[in-house]
Amino acid sequence: MALVSYTALLVGWLVVFALLLFVLLFGEAEMFEGTFVERLHWILTDGVPYGVSRVLRKFIGDARAEKIEALAQEVLCERPNPAMQLIYVALVMGGYWVYCVHVEPLIFAGAISASHAVVVPVAMFISIASWLAVCFSDPGVVDAHTLDAQLATYPHDHVLYKPKTCPTLGVTCPARSKYCRVTQRRVAKFDHYCGWMGNSIGENNLRYFVTFLAVHVVLTSYGSWLCASAISGEIGRRGLWSAEFEPTRRKRGGGANDGVSRLASDWSLLAKFVVYHFSPAVTLSLFLAILAVMLGAFLGYHLWLIHKGVTTNESFKWADYERFLRRTAEAQARAASNNPFTEMVKNGGTETFEADDDRDVGCVGPSASENDGGTGGGDRRASSSSGKSSQRSLLARAFGFGKPKKLEVDVPRNIYRRASFLLNLKDVFVPPSRAHMRRLELGVSDKKRQ
Repeated sequence: MALVSYTALLVGWLVVFALLLFVLLFGEAEMFEGTFVERLHWILTDGVPYGVSRVLRKFIGDARAEKIEALAQEVLCERPNPAMQLIYVALVMGGYWVYCVHVEPLIFAGAISASHAVVVPVAMFISIASWLAVCFSDPGVVDAHTLDAQLATYPHDHVLYKPKTCPTLGVTCPARSKYCRVTQRRVAKFDHYCGWMGNSIGENNLRYFVTFLAVHVVLTSYGSWLCASAISGEIGRRGLWSAEFEPTRRKRGGGANDGVSRLASDWSLLAKFVVYHFSPAVTLSLFLAILAVMLGAFLGYHLWLIHKGVTTNESFKWADYERFLRRTAEAQARAASNNPFTEMVKNGGTETFEADDDRDVGCVGPSASENDGGTGGGDRRASSSSGKSSQRSLLARAFGFGKPKKLEVDVPRNIYRRASFLLNLKDVFVPPSRAHMRRLELGVSDKKRQ
């Protein structure tokens, strides 16, 4: 009974952890709009704080509750804090402790090659170093020294980016830049703010961030395989793969035992055996496997963005712009159907698109449930031509069954996208503004000589 309870607890904990991690990472993505993933993300990030606020207001009054909420908002959301960084350190060091206590002894006992005992500390050093590189790197802060280079590197496309003055810095905003309210800096080619790093991700450190993801996908996969191999090797070293055990099942008729069971052929027996004898190593292996899948999906998402030549911030700006075009086209079509002066209706629209630069951008962009209300962001649900989509079942919405067909619109070309994925990737690892910086610095030096 204790073994069954522990197995159920282990599986349940891993499932809950994987679900929460997936929801926190991808719950904001537009692809999960209207699904249980979006709703669960709202509950975790907005619903729970709202419930706590209601409780506080009921027991200590509105005035005191507002002061606590304002302080929590400032500390947790409006300035960098080490909470998520401490969680990362705790996960890494906790996993390493489990390895040292429960997996490394199996390696030294001869379960697998002892060379892995040397590789693991090196891998730990690489993982921490890649994390620190993102935490303390310059994301590409726009200041007096870098402003001209940024303006020369990224021209305004007059779609997402139009020449305007930054209200905070009082200078012309370089295209692709954004003022990060958390770090209170304007960041060139702003991608997102990452709480795990406590830093903005921009032109200068996107390469470190992508490297961090790639390194951790490899290391978590290696760690999961290493734990599983150590367990398998230890079972083989003890000669238990061919050992005979009492059968885990009986004949349907309730007769005598049906032969014997072996670990190599009875998966149910093997699962119970390893959970009972190697529970910490099994837990660590499964935990790292889940992380490898999650981080692999996140890495794939960012590689896809690089292929498209957009940042996380820009991907949602383009989605907003497409919704704006679709909403405008639908409005013109409705007006034209009711107005005989079709040409006047087509030419009478004065609404223009303005990208929303004020909202916060997380790992996969702004909240999917966010309703901007302006002409730029637009309501994501405004593109639906009828109310039928809201009547579909949650399961249908979760898997896209019966989703209304969207009106096709012509979206302008992204001028920042290069001809191939490799060229886009090169721009990530060799920021093009550096070449402009060198040319500008050489120009200043030449003038000084003259």
